[in-house]
Amino acid sequence: MKSISVVSFPSTTTKDSTCSGVEEVMSSRSGYLPNIAQNFGYYKNLAVNCLQRKDFDGARSALMNLNTSLGNEYLVNISTEQYEEAVKTQLMFQCSNCFQTESKIINEGEDDEYTKETQIPSEIPDEQVAVFDMILPLIASVVHNSKTKKVWFCPKCKNENNMASTIKFMSERQRPYFLRVVPDSPISKRGLDRAFPHKFGQWFYNFLEEITAQEVLYRKEYVSQHGEDMPTFKDTGDKA
Repeated sequence: MKSISVVSFPSTTTKDSTCSGVEEVMSSRSGYLPNIAQNFGYYKNLAVNCLQRKDFDGARSALMNLNTSLGNEYLVNISTEQYEEAVKTQLMFQCSNCFQTESKIINEGEDDEYTKETQIPSEIPDEQVAVFDMILPLIASVVHNSKTKKVWFCPKCKNENNMASTIKFMSERQRPYFLRVVPDSPISKRGLDRAFPHKFGQWFYNFLEEITAQEVLYRKEYVSQHGEDMPTFKDTGDKA
């Protein structure tokens, strides 16, 4: 019989309140609830501990609860379809006639953080490129030993580009990057599924990285509104 792991939420009930931890976390974020740091630390430790014990159901449940700890505004979506769309590579064409601005954050998170902007050739997704056969003048056709040449027109500047000399490349995200979406959790196949622990581990840490990135954003907003950081994350056994 398959065992079922039950994940318990740390109680925050006091003699003056009967509101459970779940109800508080899922309620309005107004005022930043004091138990958010405790709940976040609790579920993060629980998730990692369950994974180390190979309690995959428990690890999955703890991550789901961890994902809700910061509220809907910081929720990481779980969708294989959305994830694959976000990470897919795409063939890009560089226009030789116009440019786009590329912004890069330098010294992110430091006191001297600033944004550097550079001009690079416009990058056009292949789905926006239509290639045509252009008839060449007589002399040009003799030189190129062809009556036509393939060209495409940039949808941004409307100018002609010679396909033969166009720079093409596959777009690829550089880590670290955060998409705020992860694929659906892998499911163990019936019988002996030797690949499942590895697949689950990859999904687990990808999900955990995304949630941690949202935690960083949450704490930055907290500091900007309160002038100080959130209370230090504590395990449920720690003393205040």
